[in-house]
Amino acid sequence: MYSIIIPTLNEQNNIVKAIRQFDNYKDKYKLEIIVSDSKSTDNTVVLSENVADKVIVYNKDDKCNISKARNFGAKFSSNSFLIFLDADIIIPDIDLFFSIVSSDFKSYNLIAASPSITVNPMDENFIDKIVHFTILLISKCMNFLGFGYARGGCQIIDKKYFNLIDGYNENYVAGEDIDLFRRIRKLGKTSIINKLNVFESPRRYRKLGYLNVLFLWFMNWLFIILFKKTFSSKW
Repeated sequence: MYSIIIPTLNEQNNIVKAIRQFDNYKDKYKLEIIVSDSKSTDNTVVLSENVADKVIVYNKDDKCNISKARNFGAKFSSNSFLIFLDADIIIPDIDLFFSIVSSDFKSYNLIAASPSITVNPMDENFIDKIVHFTILLISKCMNFLGFGYARGGCQIIDKKYFNLIDGYNENYVAGEDIDLFRRIRKLGKTSIINKLNVFESPRRYRKLGYLNVLFLWFMNWLFIILFKKTFSSKW
C-alpha cells in the first residue's frame, strides 16, 4: 500500500537506521522501501542493498538534485501511496503513524499531507522547540489559506495525484516540497497533520545556523512564487 522513498547522497551514517525502523511493519502495512541514490561516493548504496527492497542509482549524465532523486524513486514504486522520507527522519511510533495516515486520508479526503516535524528529543534544545513550533504554525496557516505548504522531510502523497502533476519540479534544487504542495493543492485537500509527529536531525541547523536556514527557506519560497525559480543554486 505504501512505497517509502528515501533520497540519498552520502548518507552512510543514517540510511541503515532509517530503513530498519520499518523492519517489523513491512507485512502489516504492505511497505516497500526504495532508496533513490544521487551517485553517493561513500558506502550508502552498499549498505542500502542489504536492507532495502529496491536501491536505484540515478543513471543520467546530469547532476541529480533532490527533486530528481524523489521523482526517480517514484518511478520504481509499486504502491498507491508514496511516502518521501529523508534519511535522517525517525518515526517514533510506526503503528500510530500509519493509523493516523490511513484514518485522516479517508476521513478528510486528503490527497497529500505532511506531519509535524521536530528535532529528535535527544538532540533538541530550547531554540529548536521555538523555531519548529513557529514553522508548524506557518505551515498550517498556509494550508488553511489554500496555498499548500509542507516540509520536505516527510511527505505522504496519493500516487495518482502525484503523477497528474508530474511530481516534483526538477528545475528546483530547493523549495521543491513547497512547490509540489502548491500545485497538488489545486486538485484536492492537503494538510499538516499536527498529531502526526516525526523527528529530524538538527545537523543542518547546527551547521548553517537557524537564521541562515530560515533565510534560505524564505528566499526560495519567494523566488518560486515570483520568478518560478529557486534562490539557491544548491541545497
